[in-house]
Amino acid sequence: MSLKGLIDPAPIDKVNLWPLFAKDWHQSTVGTTGISNSLYCNLFDAAMKSLPKQNAGFYLQENQGWEFALIQTWNIFNHCRLIGVPHSSVRFWDLRYFFDPCSYSQSNIKRMPLPYQVALNGKAATDAYLAGGYPSNDLIQVEALRYLYLNNVNEVPNANLQHKNYGLRLLVLGDYLESNTRRQMCLLMKVASLLSEDTSITVKSHPACPICVEDYPELSLSIVTEPLAQLLSKCDVAYTSSVTSAAVDAFYSGVPVISLADPTSLNMSPLRGVSGVHFVRTPDDLIKALTSISSIPVADSRRQYLFNLDKGFHRWLHILASAI
Repeated sequence: MSLKGLIDPAPIDKVNLWPLFAKDWHQSTVGTTGISNSLYCNLFDAAMKSLPKQNAGFYLQENQGWEFALIQTWNIFNHCRLIGVPHSSVRFWDLRYFFDPCSYSQSNIKRMPLPYQVALNGKAATDAYLAGGYPSNDLIQVEALRYLYLNNVNEVPNANLQHKNYGLRLLVLGDYLESNTRRQMCLLMKVASLLSEDTSITVKSHPACPICVEDYPELSLSIVTEPLAQLLSKCDVAYTSSVTSAAVDAFYSGVPVISLADPTSLNMSPLRGVSGVHFVRTPDDLIKALTSISSIPVADSRRQYLFNLDKGFHRWLHILASAI
């Protein structure tokens, strides 16, 4: 019996993709999502109608449903330039930022609602948008307002971790999703008995998903709320969830990064593909990373590639001046 028929992929026109989209379609048409979107459209319609004509508008772009309602009603009432601003990193597998390039075509009668321009915070984000087929003429670069504090962060001097006279200082950076946070903490709990007794574990939770000491009795945790900039200067290694953009802050500061890679999902880390970052899936992966970690100096060229950090705000000032 030939195996040819068993291993050849089926023609795409014979593959039924409906089961993958049926639930979303129902929710978007007659479900809660559809009702929510209708509410957004009507609220923005009333708001845009009551506003005097605006020369410019800015919004944080994450490509959530309400944003498209905003764009559509903004244009219907003939306000001027509306600029989307992705304020954080643009992750490879974050499909909120990537669409079929045909969706961007001016000649497409079904063209999705798009802002006048997208203001990106560095070359890394710009390259990601261009790779996704976004029109280059609709992209501008601005300073990364969220990350300007990194100008004041010196690379952490931890190149000789094995020669310190104190234990490993582990900084845990949580996620905004409870499932990701729990998976991250459970993996750490599984290696607790293998950690040196003088290891200190400091935890900074995401505001939307607090980490409770009582949930992880095997670990001696110190829960803190200090700004990330202060914490990065007092740790030897950062252990991050699979999604959090705080991993970028740690990497930029020269702190070695260990990031959870969820074996049941795609690698959603903003540091996906970056050399020197340890992605772990199992307890063995984690303990090996913790015992072999060393600092990875971040070259100035890499820093400049990630973000625009000009303290003079020249790019932002140019955009604002042109909007007046």
